Amino acid sequence: MELLAPAGSWPSFIAAIESGADAVYLGGKQFSARQYADNFSLEEIEKAVEYAHVRSRKVYVTVNTLMDGDEMGVALDYIFDLQRLGIDAVIIQDAGLLAILRRVFPELRVHASTQMTVHNAAGMRLMRDHGIKRVVLARELGEKEIRAICDQVSGVEIEIFIHGALCYCYSGQCLFSSVVGGRSGNRGRCAQPCRLAYQLQTAGGKIHSAAGEYLLSPADLCLIDYLPAIQAAGVDSLKLEGRMKRPEYVATVTRIYRQALHRLMDGEYQVSVEEKEALAGIFNRNFTTGYWTGRSPDLLSISRPNNRGLYIGRVERQGSGYRTTVRLKRRLQLGDGIEVWVGRGKNPAMVVEEMEVAGHKTKQAEPGSEVVLNLPGKAAPGDRVFKTHDSRLSEKAAEAMQENRPEGKVPVKARVELIQGKPLTVRLADEQGNYATAITPSMAEKAINHPLTREDVYDKVDRLGNTPFYLREIDFHLEAGLMVPFSEINQARREAADALLLMRLEHKRPPGIDQREYQKRLQSEIKDELQQPEPTVDNRPLLSVWVSQGDDAVRAFQAGADRVYLGLEGPGRSRRPDQDSLHRAGEEAVRCGGQLVLALPRITRPLERIPWPEIKAAAPYGILAGNPGAVVEAREQGFRVFTDYSLNVFNPEAMRFWMEEGASGVCLSPELNFSQLSEWTASELSAAEVLVHGELVLMVSEYCMLRGALDGGESTCSGFCRRDKFALRDRKGFVFPVQTDANCRAYVLNSRTLCMIEDLPRLVDLGFGSLRIEARRGSPEYINGTVRRYRQALDLLFYGGEPDLGAMKEKLASIAPSEFTKIHYYRGVL
Repeated sequence: MELLAPAGSWPSFIAAIESGADAVYLGGKQFSARQYADNFSLEEIEKAVEYAHVRSRKVYVTVNTLMDGDEMGVALDYIFDLQRLGIDAVIIQDAGLLAILRRVFPELRVHASTQMTVHNAAGMRLMRDHGIKRVVLARELGEKEIRAICDQVSGVEIEIFIHGALCYCYSGQCLFSSVVGGRSGNRGRCAQPCRLAYQLQTAGGKIHSAAGEYLLSPADLCLIDYLPAIQAAGVDSLKLEGRMKRPEYVATVTRIYRQALHRLMDGEYQVSVEEKEALAGIFNRNFTTGYWTGRSPDLLSISRPNNRGLYIGRVERQGSGYRTTVRLKRRLQLGDGIEVWVGRGKNPAMVVEEMEVAGHKTKQAEPGSEVVLNLPGKAAPGDRVFKTHDSRLSEKAAEAMQENRPEGKVPVKARVELIQGKPLTVRLADEQGNYATAITPSMAEKAINHPLTREDVYDKVDRLGNTPFYLREIDFHLEAGLMVPFSEINQARREAADALLLMRLEHKRPPGIDQREYQKRLQSEIKDELQQPEPTVDNRPLLSVWVSQGDDAVRAFQAGADRVYLGLEGPGRSRRPDQDSLHRAGEEAVRCGGQLVLALPRITRPLERIPWPEIKAAAPYGILAGNPGAVVEAREQGFRVFTDYSLNVFNPEAMRFWMEEGASGVCLSPELNFSQLSEWTASELSAAEVLVHGELVLMVSEYCMLRGALDGGESTCSGFCRRDKFALRDRKGFVFPVQTDANCRAYVLNSRTLCMIEDLPRLVDLGFGSLRIEARRGSPEYINGTVRRYRQALDLLFYGGEPDLGAMKEKLASIAPSEFTKIHYYRGVL
């Protein structure tokens, strides 16, 4: 299995390579999902590729953000530069970019980012069929599910995260940072609102303060105990998270997992206590196994969102001047950072610059001893003390941040020939069969005073310090009594080493294309017109509505909806609609001349069955699919397919991708603004749907925070979600509704209701094929009133009337669950 390490800076890159990573993933200055890391210029990427390739390592570059139509050309030029530098793969999220890459850069190896939310076998097949060579699976999949995918799909590699930070939400499905702060995680600028404090409250405003504050903050993943099982499941690459982490973190985590993999290969797998403590000591928010063994009860770090450090003891007493005695459970030495967790007030934290044991100053204190420290604040007996910085770990990590360390060099074998009347010959060969030869300018001649010895030659040939090589062995063929100048031997060694380096780089360079071929392919890249959408009544945009109950679908049709999406699962659903309610909704659709579309769950895990027989019995007009695999399955079942906004269609090429996969209509990303949408063509927008009203789902999580917070873990469930309504209140007082579904997934909804009724004229002029109302948890009054007013407004606009949109907005506000917002239509996202 490949060990894949992160690098957010050049020191982190060196730390990863020198600590044993088989490959490193990094981002450039643009289109990277970690835009707040230092990241790499093209010159630095070129340097990184050379440094890695000569050592038989690989470099993958992330181009894993969504991009609008204007950015696509810039992205292609950037990727041309990357492939020219010889990178081993690009990691992408955008389906539109994928479509173009397959046509313009078919030679380039492409990996699907976890941001694409691939989490089932059908999604894997889709990626493979579009030329993807590796898929980074969703972090939420467990051992049985990953094993099932590996068994069902061949021809594409599987990569999973095994260590580091987790997201509360499925990657690629989070709109929290985007909607709340305008910083889109899908654009590489997540502000991490999940690490902030929230209060859990009921519909009546009751605060559950005992639940803890950091209700969306996951602990850190650590699967080092499970590497044998991961290997047995069929995983190809083990990914360490951490492009925003310090180089010391990268060095430590990479080193420990490299050592563990060596033992796995030797058939004697074990992980020492010291290694686990090193992983915790370098950074942890508590460790969790995530979803590998199922929904882990310790997934969240509710009490603290940042580094906890390593517990080292408790306060015994504190005297005047904050002179504090601590009884140690673990070693403490000068240079370590500590923090005392106190019951009240700010936690005192410091770097240990001096300490005493038994009345004497010491540089190191052992477990069991009482150490006296001068704390910068108050502490009480029994307060816990944590080491937040380990100076010994940092010193060890610093060694791995040095370039050309002996441990990371490539072994070479030398052969030196010295024959009278001929140049001295130096031949260097690596273990892959590459070799290079250099000769001295001078011919070997009889020595007058100091003939060359084997020791002389070895000393000169062994001087490979500034190269990526080290001399493993040397063969001599030396005639006695001869000499050539030492300087020429040195020069021959340098020339041979340089030639071998270039040879290794050339052999590791993936196939690429030059500027002329690139321009030729761009010129021939024909943008086909999208297939024509199905006719709409009088070319008006359809009014579509998402509801959760069969009876609500009937209400929506009666109020004027052209199309109703009836959710088979989602927020607020404890079970799927029964056949009777589906039948009633279908009958009403036929009576009204409308379209009943059944919406599949956004998440369809490998071991979860989509009820296709029941769906076929309902005879819907079509299926709404919200993940790549669902699109494939619905199409294979013979249904008309519509795609949901969870597929993150941010540019016309992405829309074209899904239309070519059989979609009859595509809901666009709610992160697009009017300026970006105005650049789309009329034919493109005629097949597009946008959201115009309702509560947006900001997060979907496999972990139920209600069980985690109120029941103390996921091992039990008291059914809180069925007895009350819950929400998260943030530090500014905004309230975000929380709901669960039949599979105990949690959904966080926006604190504000989208309302675009005042902007209907602009939306109609743009020519969208469908305008959608989100009414998943709407009351009968809400569904009826909202749909009727949008229906009335659209009819008046289309037939030349002048609707009083301001008055309509006021009526909508009277039945809305919260104040209104226009999300990104005017502001857009970073």
